[in-house]
Amino acid sequence: MYVIEQGSFFKDGDTKLISKQVRNLRIDNLNNLSDNLRNLEKDFKEKIEPYRSDLWRYCYSLTRNPWDAEDLVQDTLLKSFSVIAKLYQPVKTKSYLFKIATNLYIDQRRRERIISFSGNEESLKNVPYEGEFQLFENIDFLVSNLTPMQYVVLILSDAFKYKGKEVAEIIGTTEGAIHTNLSRAREKLRKGEKNETQKVKTNTKDIAFNKAIEILLEGFRRKDPKLISSILDENIVTDITHSGIELGSDETKKNSLKDWHEIVKNQHIIVSEYKMLWGRPVVIELEMKHDNQLYLNNVHYIETADDKITYWKFYCFSWDIMRLVAKELKVNLNAEYFYHIF
Repeated sequence: MYVIEQGSFFKDGDTKLISKQVRNLRIDNLNNLSDNLRNLEKDFKEKIEPYRSDLWRYCYSLTRNPWDAEDLVQDTLLKSFSVIAKLYQPVKTKSYLFKIATNLYIDQRRRERIISFSGNEESLKNVPYEGEFQLFENIDFLVSNLTPMQYVVLILSDAFKYKGKEVAEIIGTTEGAIHTNLSRAREKLRKGEKNETQKVKTNTKDIAFNKAIEILLEGFRRKDPKLISSILDENIVTDITHSGIELGSDETKKNSLKDWHEIVKNQHIIVSEYKMLWGRPVVIELEMKHDNQLYLNNVHYIETADDKITYWKFYCFSWDIMRLVAKELKVNLNAEYFYHIF
């Protein structure tokens, strides 16, 4: 049997080869598009960089958890990058980023309906923000008793000192509605009973780990990329926060793992620990320098299945969360190994 395509005759079996070539062509087209988008993303990140830490602090104020804050920052940057192509009017960069983050947070709150608070006062004191945060003394009460809109308005107004008109622009409502929500939020806050200050427990603790985590920790300590490679699932997803994503073990080995080894092979002693930090189990990677001081290299979040790593997330490019982790662990930052996200 023969088929006709563009005036030529092909055997039926040849259509599989043609189909494969078409698929490869589509992949090539996506790769070309990916290269173009990377250049645009680099330009975008350079322009928003002066506001990124402000955005992180705002997201942390909303979510009250460093990991959730980082997720919200990433979602905000992704959404703001995609939406900007659809806007034809000029925007104020910081207000634009805050607006996207606000909408994403409110949408999330509406979906969840029931909000559970797992933080504590101490974690909020660690927010790297110079303003006063007295209103967060009753954070549990605020989250439980204010609507998402009231909560956001209160934070923007009282913590970040935005004027009513500016808050209205960020949220996308009237200035009158902002003043109404702010008045109601403050009234509820005044009526709320203050909880007695409790002795704060540490946010970190050691946890039990599986075989894959044991091998990963040992691989870090030995500076052995081959040992680490042995526990990577073939279809592993490696997520380098603010930098890129690698699909499959081959990509991880020739990129992230290779880059990691280039750095640590010249370091003194690598110390690796598995801890529960702010409700999330993470691998803490540090260098013990010749001065016998610990310096934070990286923070890793790992998911495993059948003693293989299926998901690997690096946080080393998130300066804000790395700084917070170092402060929590009372160690130094190995800042010479951090790079800009662009």
